[in-house]
Amino acid sequence: AARSERVKTGVLVARLAFGAWMLASGLNHFFLPLWPEPTGTQPLAVELITALRDSHLIDVTYGIQLVAGALILAGVFTPFALCAVMPVSVGAAFWTVILEHQPLGALLGLAAVALNALLMVAYLDYYKGVLLRHSLSYGES
Repeated sequence: AARSERVKTGVLVARLAFGAWMLASGLNHFFLPLWPEPTGTQPLAVELITALRDSHLIDVTYGIQLVAGALILAGVFTPFALCAVMPVSVGAAFWTVILEHQPLGALLGLAAVALNALLMVAYLDYYKGVLLRHSLSYGES
């Protein structure tokens, strides 16, 4: 029973931390520029960020972070929000680890994927229907 409570507390802390992180990142982009957004130092990293900015796809990624962060923080539609933000987390980790090669950035990128994945595992029961090998859609028998 005590272990179960520690797990619940750990999931809550991880959810609040990850949700706040994603929300703050989205707010930083759209409303409150508190820290500079990454621009890249390596040629391919700079090229990718430039393309994302020029195409406004960066606004989509930060929008996903903003909305998903708010949902995760509030505990509303959390499994959906975790799925929605996972591609952003993986993209950020790819950019920091593979393209940028900056240790602190890589650590943060990997931490985002790890927290995202651990929370998805904590909510695994909610995903069981989509993880079936042969599932039926509504109305099928």
